[in-house]
Amino acid sequence: MSQFQDLLNALIKSKLSDINSAVTSAIKSRGLDPMIHVASGSDKIGSIDLGICTAEAVASYALQNLTGLSSLHINSLVITSATTSEDGKTLHGAVKLEAVVTSNLGIHVGGKFKAGCGFLKPSVGIGGNVTISKVSINATGDFDATVGEKLCLTEIDVKNPGLNYGNINVDIDGLGIFNSLLHPLENFILGLVKGSVINTIEGAVTPAINNALDGVLPQCTSL
Repeated sequence: MSQFQDLLNALIKSKLSDINSAVTSAIKSRGLDPMIHVASGSDKIGSIDLGICTAEAVASYALQNLTGLSSLHINSLVITSATTSEDGKTLHGAVKLEAVVTSNLGIHVGGKFKAGCGFLKPSVGIGGNVTISKVSINATGDFDATVGEKLCLTEIDVKNPGLNYGNINVDIDGLGIFNSLLHPLENFILGLVKGSVINTIEGAVTPAINNALDGVLPQCTSL
């Protein structure tokens, strides 16, 4: 068993450059770099004194044009366990993937702040950027292989990705009359990125990696 596992890991290692090239192509072809739509919606951020009243301030936001994902680089893809079928003709087991995104991820923030009471309905555009640095992705998965005249790795299915990061920086331009809500807005965007945006990225990257693996496999090695 250890012999098969070692041979398959050596085979994966020898093809890792091809796999990484395929991942870059898959990310771009699937519209993930740039990813045009990342998140959008509207939310009450706070309130603003308009003189005649204190009005709720609502931000309509759009996070767009995520860039940098195509710099994803798989450092290691390793079979961690393998089981042979009763007839000895197939193998199935678990894999572990470790990858880094060598560029920062960047996201454009756009939208509008609005408030109003009576005839007073001020609004101002929202503009800014989010930068996510030192991004890494770890994932698990499973594999299938066949044993015959040669040992052939037929499929790897990556699952359960986890995206980690070193820092997230949110930089929003001045908001004019709404400037007192600048930091609450930045904190709101930060929470959004840490939650649903990270989940979106994880969900988008996984099919791209598997699509790339499908294009490279099967691969065989001599016994």
